[in-house]
Amino acid sequence: MGLSLQDRVALLPIEERNAWLAELPDYLIEEMERGEWWWVSRPEQVPPPGGWFVCLALAGRGFGKSRAGSEWIVNQVLKHPFDGHGIPTEWLVIAETLSDARTICMEGPAGILRVLERRKIKHRYKMSPRPMILFPDGSKIYTEGADDPDVGRGYNAAGAWLDEICKWKYPKKSWDEGIMPSLRSDLIGDHPRAFVTTTPKPIDILQEWVKRGDSTIHVIRGSTFDNSSNLSQLVLEELRKRYEGTAIGRQELHGEMLEGFEGALFSRLDILNNRIREAPDLVNIVVGVDPSLTGEDDEMGIVVVGRDRDNHMYVLEDASLMGVGRSAALEAWRVVARWGADKLICEVNLGKRWMQQVFNDAYYELVGQGVFERNTKPPLLGIDTKIGKKTRGEPVAMRNEQGKLHHVGEFPELEDQMATFTSWGTSDSPDRLDALVHACRFLMDGEKKQARISSPQDVLSTTLQSLLAEAGSYRSDF
Repeated sequence: MGLSLQDRVALLPIEERNAWLAELPDYLIEEMERGEWWWVSRPEQVPPPGGWFVCLALAGRGFGKSRAGSEWIVNQVLKHPFDGHGIPTEWLVIAETLSDARTICMEGPAGILRVLERRKIKHRYKMSPRPMILFPDGSKIYTEGADDPDVGRGYNAAGAWLDEICKWKYPKKSWDEGIMPSLRSDLIGDHPRAFVTTTPKPIDILQEWVKRGDSTIHVIRGSTFDNSSNLSQLVLEELRKRYEGTAIGRQELHGEMLEGFEGALFSRLDILNNRIREAPDLVNIVVGVDPSLTGEDDEMGIVVVGRDRDNHMYVLEDASLMGVGRSAALEAWRVVARWGADKLICEVNLGKRWMQQVFNDAYYELVGQGVFERNTKPPLLGIDTKIGKKTRGEPVAMRNEQGKLHHVGEFPELEDQMATFTSWGTSDSPDRLDALVHACRFLMDGEKKQARISSPQDVLSTTLQSLLAEAGSYRSDF
């Protein structure tokens, strides 16, 4: 990607650079010293001129999206303090929550207040009832949280900065029903615009914008590493090690909008839409395990899943690890203890039957350490999965499609396997996904048992038994 003017000047030979700086007026030198945006911004951080209505900055975390949004909306306010009728303009800043709009977009280290203070622009910051900025000429910047589809309704806005729209509850409805109709201010020589800064995810409104293909939509793309000169090198290296080469890395670091993989059972969009922050009360928690077969560089899938009273399932933790044998079994049981799980569900076919004894031995070792109560048996269910992996996974994928499988938080490696694995039954076994399926299938079997208890046939059988018992008592009286 492009370099900032500051970076390009730094690459000049020192004599040429000094000669260039010597010719600049003092006010430009002062602006450069305080890091004005024209000096430190990279070309891709600045929306271009033109007739676009929506500019999408689809970029990885740390790209500098917040700074780009703050600088853009301040410039717009200064450029258009009044509309075509001489009325002070209104501007919107909308984030996932009102708290995010305040702490990130307004008050954050790359927020609007920092821009105004650096540029010494007169303003008044009002905190109640919701944060807003008032300028001496009467123009205003309002903040909103995208809590419902009506966000933005009622304004006569000249422009909007929409931050992390992929995290909003109702992104398309919020745009269609609230924000877009409010961008209607009549500007002199221009029209209202929306600058959208987000790490891309395949949500409906984003897909619609990207696929439109006309001049009303302009797309900016970038990665975390484009801004490497302003980020911790240690953290960047850790991010490379953890995410490079993964689908999540392509999305979160390189700013790619991932589409579904043809033939994959699980939709990444469904995973995204079903994600929640906190699980409700659960009636069952189990740990699914897919044991590794080879050496220490093989992975054992360990996934914790719970079920609520409405038979929705919740992925609580992906505790998968590299390892085999006793050490891996001990860690799986520790996960069971940590969550107070009812069962450990372990695949024992395909040469894995030896693992059942390993798990039993590991459990009793932890009993001796006080992790589990004495005189208890391992809550281990060894399953012999004779049906094909694809067939086994389809009912779980259907729950995901129905919105009944929720990830409580983010599990990048597991989600990669869910959304990209298509060749079930190959040697490249998706251990985390297998563990998830084992756990979910056990919980789904529990639903069937629960349903049978209250089925009409059972009720009828119970009634008949009661009548026969009464008839027997009558016969004994004669």
